[in-house]
Amino acid sequence: MPPVSAASGAASRKEAAPSLACHVLSKGGLPLARRLAARLAADPWRAPDGRIVAACPLSAPARLAGDGIRPVHDLAAFLAEEYRRHAAHVFVGAAGIAVRVLAPLLRHKSQDPPVVVLDPAGRFVISLLSGHWGGGNDLARHLARLLRAMPVITTASDHAAGQATASPALDLLIRDAGLRILDWDLLPRAQAALLEGRSLRLWDPCQALPAVLPHVFELFSGGEGDAPPVPALPDANIPPLLAAHWRYLPPSPGLLRLAVPRLYVGLGCRRDIPEDAALAALTEIFIARKLETRAVAALGTVTEKADEPALRAAAARLDIPLRAFPADELARCVTPTPSEAAGRRFHQPPFSVCEAAALLAARADGHSGRLLLPKIVLQGRLTLAVALASPPATSTPNQS
Repeated sequence: MPPVSAASGAASRKEAAPSLACHVLSKGGLPLARRLAARLAADPWRAPDGRIVAACPLSAPARLAGDGIRPVHDLAAFLAEEYRRHAAHVFVGAAGIAVRVLAPLLRHKSQDPPVVVLDPAGRFVISLLSGHWGGGNDLARHLARLLRAMPVITTASDHAAGQATASPALDLLIRDAGLRILDWDLLPRAQAALLEGRSLRLWDPCQALPAVLPHVFELFSGGEGDAPPVPALPDANIPPLLAAHWRYLPPSPGLLRLAVPRLYVGLGCRRDIPEDAALAALTEIFIARKLETRAVAALGTVTEKADEPALRAAAARLDIPLRAFPADELARCVTPTPSEAAGRRFHQPPFSVCEAAALLAARADGHSGRLLLPKIVLQGRLTLAVALASPPATSTPNQS
């Protein structure tokens, strides 16, 4: 089943402790686990989201625990609590045990932390879960190098990567470009076409997916206000058209939609508004203006409102950061609709909390930007503005 939010896995992993949890299943695996922890501390793994993972907390059945090893009385219950608290997991023992205890916890490869398995003798490092999107294949290779073991990678595109004409794993190409997959069910069809040596059709007026490999993409031109050229009767034998945009694109059997996270939403609000009010307002505005909610990169507000439950709940539900800026910094940002009331409230010249916060949130990510939606007042208790970040300076046009 596709995830409710395919971005949520990445965001959840960013919030998880930057650690590789090691679960030892037998006494014979304890020396290997201790060796792994020591070597990872000296040579950390870099996760796909850029975090440096050096810590390796160990756990083992209670009868084996001691010397800094956390005791486990019920492995299934323990993992139900711990699985999403770590950047990745390694099991020292039988792969079958790992499969059985993790099965009830799995959601989608875009959300599940990667899992690798080591045999107790330390000869093999098996990438078991989230090999591509989560970085499990890279983790397996890293641990194999640390332990002088053999990495075991079973994904087809990794085996094809050694061929001279091989294409990259499509999900990694999309992930590394910072895009968000909306139609995961169409991804296997597109990836299969690449493995068979066929090119994919790409509609990318935002210049979001670098066309670094000409044999991978057949490019369709178009402006940001155009619609992608989706066939009226999609053919299951034809790979889906990849369409990348920050605008809302209706789902279609022939369209693999990619959200381009270049929208930054600034929010101002009264104290103690209902917890669901900010997300409901954002969703309502985005539907009306045909914007893609999954294309929101961050929320912004004034420092004094950073603890508002409604704003924090909206950021958590969208799996994006909530960035707060001091009132004097917001007041220095030139915006079209400054508010005298906001100036008086924060002892500043007139300024717009939501407009300035949207622009500064984009700048915090290193983007220049412009207001796409100036301030909108909702029910007299919440203000919202949307900034659109400019394409990175290194982008090259993907127009054919």
